[in-house]
Amino acid sequence: GHWLQALPELWRAGQLGRRLHALSPGLRQELLDLFTISAAEYLDRWFESEPIKALFGFDGVVGNYASPYAPGTAYVLLHHAFGQSNGVKGAWGHAIGGMGAITQAMARAAVQAGAQIRTDAGVRRVRVEAGRAVGVETLDGERIDARAVVANVNPKLLYEQLLAADEVPAPTRERMANWRCGSGTFRMNVALSRLPDFRCLPGAGDHLTAGIIIAPSLDYMDRAYTDARQHGWSREPIVEMLIPSTLDDSLAPPGQHVASLFCQHVAPQLPHGRSWDDHRDEVADLMIATVEQHAPGFAASVLGRQVLSPLDLERTFGLIGGDIFHGALSLNQLFSARPMLGQADYRGALPGLYLCGSGTHPGGGVTGAPGHNAAQVILRG
Repeated sequence: GHWLQALPELWRAGQLGRRLHALSPGLRQELLDLFTISAAEYLDRWFESEPIKALFGFDGVVGNYASPYAPGTAYVLLHHAFGQSNGVKGAWGHAIGGMGAITQAMARAAVQAGAQIRTDAGVRRVRVEAGRAVGVETLDGERIDARAVVANVNPKLLYEQLLAADEVPAPTRERMANWRCGSGTFRMNVALSRLPDFRCLPGAGDHLTAGIIIAPSLDYMDRAYTDARQHGWSREPIVEMLIPSTLDDSLAPPGQHVASLFCQHVAPQLPHGRSWDDHRDEVADLMIATVEQHAPGFAASVLGRQVLSPLDLERTFGLIGGDIFHGALSLNQLFSARPMLGQADYRGALPGLYLCGSGTHPGGGVTGAPGHNAAQVILRG
């Protein structure tokens, strides 16, 4: 019966409740605050400096279409502080060879274990027979049978585009209709003839190997969000620049560099029926000009650029609304509610269907945790 299927989740919830109860009242209150208050309110408790608050506050809005004054952004800040790199807690790392080196290493390990990997083989639909997921059909019409179908896509995309409505249980359809997506993110990759030279700290140095955030205050970030809501994109945007070639010289020819620009805020869907296809280059020019204001000569150093609007991110990578997290990291879409109550154990709405992406616990980020957890569930059957 249904109550038997719920027992494992009830057991896990009880265990978590016991662990939370073991915390001191002060820590329980702080945990509650982290899930409910804004990043700005939380940072005000610790810092007075506006630039310092902006530095940390960026992690409350990155990939999150919200003001740093919005309730719940304190958790998004915390989410970006999770994890470790090379054993250093809270640290971020650069993958030598670029981020693709991570997936290439995973692919080699999978092939060694007997996996077959096919690319350029888009899936048209998940095949369902007698209420069970039994395989997929590709865009070319090929039918592939499978004991388990494992989806690493946004749950909204899975249930609304890869399955017919009458194949999805009504509660799941309702949940996905209200599943909130949209990151407010505009991504650019640029090839540079030289390193940027910033007014505030001229010349080369370790600062060019770190994340460089152009957003001097939380109020600046708040205005960026408000402007994007009204205009479609912020006319004074938040820009984070990373120059990985300062740490990995295999990424660019000698003397040249590559950089990524992680830009907020832009509206996932432009107002007044406008299309991102008509405004992509205009906004890209704005992002370059924003960096130019702080690093004169930057625009002239750009040899080439790749531009990805929220619409491009959706069409190219299946990120609905450009959402890099496969769904907002709000309290009603976290933990046992990610993607929904009763389906937080990586098992989908149908037997034989599993989820393993950022739309499952613990959410987005380069952790591998959703896939690792899902694999354990699939192996148990």
